[in-house]
Amino acid sequence: MNQKEPNEKELMEILELAKVGEQKLREMSKFATAMAEKWQRKAEARRAMAAQKEEV
Repeated sequence: MNQKEPNEKELMEILELAKVGEQKLREMSKFATAMAEKWQRKAEARRAMAAQKEEV
């Protein structure tokens, strides 16, 4: 296998793509965390309401 080494311009393009990808992953992770926390609060509220109904 004879693959040519990437030149400096290609390496910089790869680095930029990696940076953009990393930023997008961070944003998606923040969004996913916020959604998970929202649904967790909703589930806890439903469990609390169900527990109150059982007490009555």
